[in-house]
Amino acid sequence: MPFKGEPDFTACPLSNQEVIDAVMEPVGASSLRCNIFLVILGIIFAWGAWKFWQMTQLGMWTTGLGMPTYWGIFIATFVFWIGVAHAGALISAILRITGAEWKSVVTRIAEVITLFTLPAAASFPLIHIGRNGVFFFLIPVPNWRHIWPNFKSPLLWDFFAISTYLTGSVLFLYSTLIPDLGMLRQRMTGWKRTVYTILSWGWRGTQPEWKRMKEAAALFSVLILPVVISVHTIVSWDFAMQLVPGWHETVFGPYFFIGALFSGTAAVLTVMTILRWTVPSYRKLIEPSHYDYLGRMFLVLGLAWAYLFFNEFIPHYYAHDNDEMYYFWDMAFHHFAPLFWTMFVTNFVLPVICLSFREFRMWPLGMFLIGIGVNIGMYIERIIIVFGGLQTYNNLTRNVHTYWPSFTELSIVAASFAGVILGYILFVRVFPILPIWELLETKARQKIHEVSGRKVYYFLWGE
Repeated sequence: MPFKGEPDFTACPLSNQEVIDAVMEPVGASSLRCNIFLVILGIIFAWGAWKFWQMTQLGMWTTGLGMPTYWGIFIATFVFWIGVAHAGALISAILRITGAEWKSVVTRIAEVITLFTLPAAASFPLIHIGRNGVFFFLIPVPNWRHIWPNFKSPLLWDFFAISTYLTGSVLFLYSTLIPDLGMLRQRMTGWKRTVYTILSWGWRGTQPEWKRMKEAAALFSVLILPVVISVHTIVSWDFAMQLVPGWHETVFGPYFFIGALFSGTAAVLTVMTILRWTVPSYRKLIEPSHYDYLGRMFLVLGLAWAYLFFNEFIPHYYAHDNDEMYYFWDMAFHHFAPLFWTMFVTNFVLPVICLSFREFRMWPLGMFLIGIGVNIGMYIERIIIVFGGLQTYNNLTRNVHTYWPSFTELSIVAASFAGVILGYILFVRVFPILPIWELLETKARQKIHEVSGRKVYYFLWGE
């Protein structure tokens, strides 16, 4: 635990060469335990792919979908992954624009989360279609049937939003990765050196190269913000444009957006802690002060999410909206009560209480558990929205069977989680997961002065 009077944030105390060596430690590394874990993930992913192939051949009857629950765990997982994907570009962009000095450890960890979770999210609408070839007619290009997509359909809005967000996120990540690829090239030999030379575009570190890279990072930081906001707002419209009670909500735009940031920040905390535990050298780079600052942002997002969550029901209570109140009663005190109160505790009660204390925010294990709990709670929230809204549409639907995910659906969802984790581990093995040039730049801008016998830390303005 930190001592009182300790400075909030200081640059890494290691030398420049020690920072480079520490960041590069997992690149190219291999261990028996990690390889076994990768094989297990590969088996889960392959099994999910096989079950998906079976579903395309046998039909959607292999799932638990039916009337009235025509959306199930596929769409719930789609919304969840879209939310986690917000961890990357938005958190990184906000921290870069605001000039937060502690951003160096967080930015690339967040950006790589987006790199793998966004394709995982985009796959679920395609999986949910059933006849996957129909997806071709969503693309707004001329075709031999002279069929143009319905531009009023939220499904088409998802296509534009996700494809734009993925393109911007990849360019954002790659533009800031180039200097580190240039450094990594110097440590390689043979064909590996050639590959990293090509990936780094022959980076030499000249002033014009640095200028272009900084301008690209600044430009993407600004441009990605409206894209990120639009993506999850459009996802919320998939629900809000329906007339189903519990879905037809004007607050869903900001509610989904803040919830996405909330779950994305939880994912960043989880990955930060796992990296800190599995790579010994990262314990000197990922310090408790990083958890403290990220925890403050986490607390603000949690309070904002709680406000919007309650705002979803309170207006209907005062308006005496019977359908909406029946939906709320079913969530809180009937069929979905265990899930509802688990979500309430993990998303609101525990985060607000624990994150209010600085000592807790600087405790990596505690922040890891809170992050895991929030993501579990946010996944439950997506399940409640998708399942509950359809099953409590009106009293008549009680004559229809209750939806339960089938083994096929669970296998495909498990494969998406395995694929994201597998991709992230392989990225860490091939590329630096922490931005070396940003860490060194932060060290260079840090100045220390002694005032009245006490050291004062500050950073020069600008990058």
